[in-house]
Amino acid sequence: MAPRRSARILAANQASPAAPPLTRRAAFLRAVEAISSHPRRRRTTTTARQRRAIQIAANQPPAEDPPVVNAVVYWDGVWHLTTREDLEMLDQQRAFLEMAEAIIAGRGAAAPENVMDTELGVRRLRREMAKMTSDPTDGCTVELVDDCIYDWKAVILGPLDTPYEGGHFELLLHFPHTYPSLPPDILFRTRVYHCNINNQEICVDILSSNWSPALNVEKILLSIQSLLSDPNPESPLNCDAAEMYKTNREQHDRIAREWTARYAQPVDSTSA
Repeated sequence: MAPRRSARILAANQASPAAPPLTRRAAFLRAVEAISSHPRRRRTTTTARQRRAIQIAANQPPAEDPPVVNAVVYWDGVWHLTTREDLEMLDQQRAFLEMAEAIIAGRGAAAPENVMDTELGVRRLRREMAKMTSDPTDGCTVELVDDCIYDWKAVILGPLDTPYEGGHFELLLHFPHTYPSLPPDILFRTRVYHCNINNQEICVDILSSNWSPALNVEKILLSIQSLLSDPNPESPLNCDAAEMYKTNREQHDRIAREWTARYAQPVDSTSA
């Protein structure tokens, strides 16, 4: 059997100068058609050195992009080029320094306020105020001070069958912007003879160690009202009243009753 010849070789033989012109042209066209219908694949090879270079490059970490200078800082009388990340770090350090100075001077809080916490606290206070004004709790009333949602005035009535019966005790409540995460500050504006109340301050665990965001103003006022009925002389603010309560209960109740009659009577707004 004769060996197969490629279309290129056949075209070269038939297109030799010895062949007639028409034969050479027809052979050339057939050769072109055969070659175009069976395209050859292009093969690429890599040497051993190239393969080693590719492996080394694949094992190396990517090169870090150079920092982009996109900020300018004036420091020590000179303008310095810096990156935005470095500028943000400087701003954070400056904020912490200002906060520390404020804490030392007694001017600021220990942490910046969260805007979302503030919005949640405002909505919570508005709901509580609306509920207590539309459906007042027995023996408790509340109102805003200077239309500020964070400052309330409350009045609780002295419990029955106690030395504080008939008294109207006024309190001031100041809520932090992070309420109800933190409890309010409460001061007694009305003088009261009580072992857990002294110099306007009040000692009740739900306003400190036992505070919970589940508590609200209504529960706080009811707890204070209950404290008037059941003092805790073992955790006193007024040590003299606590000692009197434990050693001479009758004398204690007499003084508490006198203070209630003197300082805790409601003011008649119709009087001149």
